[in-house]
Amino acid sequence: MASPPDAPSGSVSTPQHTLHGDQLSWLDLMLSGLVEPAFVLPSTNSRKLTATGASLPVDREVGVQAASAGAIDLLDPEGVTLATVEVSTVEAGNDNVAFVTGRVNKVSGFSHLDNLDLRATAPELHSDRAVVALWTTALSPLSLRRGAAALARDRDASLLEILPVPTGHETSHAANLAPRLARLRETVSVAHRAVVVPTPNALGWSANDLLLRATIARALGADVLAVSPRVVADLADRRDDVVGVAKSIGVDLVAIPVTDSETDLSEEELTRFLDDGAQLPDWFAEPQVAEELRRLHRPKQDAGLTVLLSGLSGSGKSTVARALAVRLLETEFRTISLLDGDVVRHHLSKGLGFARADRDTNVRRIGFVASEITKAGGIAIACPIAPYDATRRDVRAMVEEHGGFVLVHVATPLEECERRDRKGLYAKARTGEIPEFTGISDPYEVPTDAEVVIDTTGRTIEDCVDDVMRGLVTAGYVSA
Repeated sequence: MASPPDAPSGSVSTPQHTLHGDQLSWLDLMLSGLVEPAFVLPSTNSRKLTATGASLPVDREVGVQAASAGAIDLLDPEGVTLATVEVSTVEAGNDNVAFVTGRVNKVSGFSHLDNLDLRATAPELHSDRAVVALWTTALSPLSLRRGAAALARDRDASLLEILPVPTGHETSHAANLAPRLARLRETVSVAHRAVVVPTPNALGWSANDLLLRATIARALGADVLAVSPRVVADLADRRDDVVGVAKSIGVDLVAIPVTDSETDLSEEELTRFLDDGAQLPDWFAEPQVAEELRRLHRPKQDAGLTVLLSGLSGSGKSTVARALAVRLLETEFRTISLLDGDVVRHHLSKGLGFARADRDTNVRRIGFVASEITKAGGIAIACPIAPYDATRRDVRAMVEEHGGFVLVHVATPLEECERRDRKGLYAKARTGEIPEFTGISDPYEVPTDAEVVIDTTGRTIEDCVDDVMRGLVTAGYVSA
């Protein structure tokens, strides 16, 4: 599949859209020549099989501007224009979203710094010899890889191991674990090569996802895509259709002859093995890979952690947070960072007001800093009001990409918070002097996913901290 053509740099009048998450991976796949360089609408027919169906979701106003301009510039999070889209259609969706389709033209493209020895463009991999491809991750068992190697030997083919790495995760230890392990795996008796490809995190093993994997494998020169028997079994009544569509693009789907018991070790089970210091099953990993997994695995009590205390103004969350930091300093060797609300406002969020959008931005900034502390193996304690459920969940996802997250709901009732109000903020809010005040003129969305819930009414700070510590011990993040 040909790579998209270069395009002139984006015009100032062209609307812009900044890519994040899986959108970066989709564009990277297109610019790498691994899928068709175009955003298209998914099929409305649930029975129709398509290898790609990725439209581009943008803000509705940006979609209106793109329809008028006939193009849209795609930027990375740093503001660099990666590509432009020649807009074909713009369709309105729900929640102020529009979906853009159209041809993609490269501007600057991606400049990767990670796994350079494993990255290759599609044409470099093509050869006269047959190729068997196998998608692997850090959890792919040795039995599956040995089965694919045997399949390659039987067909006098070379073996190509495809390692998915989401674009934009160059500094993520988790994303780069599979490539690191691939370099350690034992040499097979057929020509073997591993290659990294940009892959959306959401890519699974449904019929359409399997065809997308086959499309990418074909672009890398593969004639056969080896899959586990469970993947084939899960296709159920769609198996013949999937096999037929894959064959039409030049790829045979072949199940590897291994038993289900040798292909199924979940991430939770692997973590349990490593936490317990138990020996990994022989079918799962070579000795040197097992040793590397043990070396790289950081047990919960040594890993990074964020504790987010959320509650109304005056609930006592800042006092509990400070006391928790002192308690952890007495028992932990990990660094402790307290992200106090007033200090954060002065340094990190200076200039932000207290309107809903500004408060939301403040919490997300705290979440970003906490995620970086967590990634570095420290403990971050943060205590913003954080009234909105969606924002708290976004912060949780941001942090859990790198380590642990514990949400503490400081559920002190509004009446008690008002009684404690030394600054008179609640009184000003009730007279309208302070607009959009949480609990009065703006809602506090009570968490339904909090690991710990405390009410500080009539209790000592030590007792409240004891509750939080018990929650951390129960979750396995600190020792008893």
